[in-house]
Amino acid sequence: MVKRSIAFVGALVFVLGACGGSSGSSAEMYKGCSNEGEKAQGADGVPLACVMNSVGQLMWDLDGNAPMEGVAALPLKSVFGGECNPDGPKSYSAGIGDASQWSHIVPLGAMTTTHITPVDHIYVYYPQGSDGSAMGTFAITSPADGTIVRVEDFRKTNDYPYPDYRVVIAHSCDLYSVFIHVGELQGAAAEAASAAAASGSWSGAIAVKAGEVIADESQAPGFDFSTFATDAKVEMINPASYFEKESWKPFTANPFDYFPADVKSAYEAKSLRNADPIGGTIFYDLDGTAQGNWFVKDTNGYRGKGDEKASYNNHGKIAHGYWDTHLAFAPDNVDPKSFIYSIGDWEGCPCQFMSVGNVDPSTIKAGGAPTVVDLVEYSYLAPDGSPMDPNRPVKGYTLQPSTSVVGSVAFQVNSDGTMTVEKRPGKDAASFTGFGADALTYVR
Repeated sequence: MVKRSIAFVGALVFVLGACGGSSGSSAEMYKGCSNEGEKAQGADGVPLACVMNSVGQLMWDLDGNAPMEGVAALPLKSVFGGECNPDGPKSYSAGIGDASQWSHIVPLGAMTTTHITPVDHIYVYYPQGSDGSAMGTFAITSPADGTIVRVEDFRKTNDYPYPDYRVVIAHSCDLYSVFIHVGELQGAAAEAASAAAASGSWSGAIAVKAGEVIADESQAPGFDFSTFATDAKVEMINPASYFEKESWKPFTANPFDYFPADVKSAYEAKSLRNADPIGGTIFYDLDGTAQGNWFVKDTNGYRGKGDEKASYNNHGKIAHGYWDTHLAFAPDNVDPKSFIYSIGDWEGCPCQFMSVGNVDPSTIKAGGAPTVVDLVEYSYLAPDGSPMDPNRPVKGYTLQPSTSVVGSVAFQVNSDGTMTVEKRPGKDAASFTGFGADALTYVR
């Protein structure tokens, strides 16, 4: 589907966004700024800087050059900003769409193209051939009562040729839903779409009810969905790596756990994953080992150093972007017995590989000698062992590594928590004699 091929752009980052603070007068104070480079402090003590966003507007964002002590303790409401109801729902009372219309769900944790680290949303797919269906065929609904607090129009910010939006709903101060790549906004949400048309983004407060239609997905079916919840927060090894971009990561929840039992059962049946948790996970960091997410030292963590938009100068393929400095060694999101070596800049390409021998990165620990693994591409097998078309996935598929080595990666986990990594395209593990000038230091 067209949408999946461009899903890498994900969500435009409004960490504290144009509404900065959490509620009341503080939120009013931080609605906007007038001088680029200006500094301020958010309602929760967060250091802010006045920056220019992708559509030429000045807005408050986290000040990546300021000390970040204490920011890890930020409540979820401050991550998204805007108004929220402290007494609102802590779980869902409805679904986000009709599961009988879906072909499958890709669970949390996918590592694919520019999503180098495990992604914090599920992907909902419709059957092939659904594109261009009559309006009203496929609807997306709010899973609980709440308030739409953010909308981004990707036609403005990413030059999409058809209606495509990111929508953030605050159900309470402890539960948020984020829809990405949804189609024409409907009902109450249409008001936000109209407001976002000029600049590409909107923030405010529009009430929605559980089960209310918020978007029509018929033109280009397929969307991404995330749940972020206070009670799901995971204590990450280094949450500071996400402060400047996608600071909601520690709050990533398995969406299925928040739906009513009948909805959960229907959605789990559509998930490609059989292993628990059926909805997947993004949390693979294992301290003292090579497993998990890594970022080149002094490159702003997850934010990286590149642009949000991909360049296509790598022989027509997706090439450089903020993901260049990312690295992840982790289990596959559908077949967790297979380990993915996901590399942000492999000769200019964001690529995923398996290793010869399917080396488990959790077994590579600090204090050991350098480990060098040969990297191979991989294909997919249906549960009966037959080759599987990745465009028509079957629940419970497994990965099949090829026999053609494309290069190798050498890495050594250091006692100070860093990891030395050297990417070696076209060179096999047997030729490694020690780290060379191209080796880089990665941090959590």
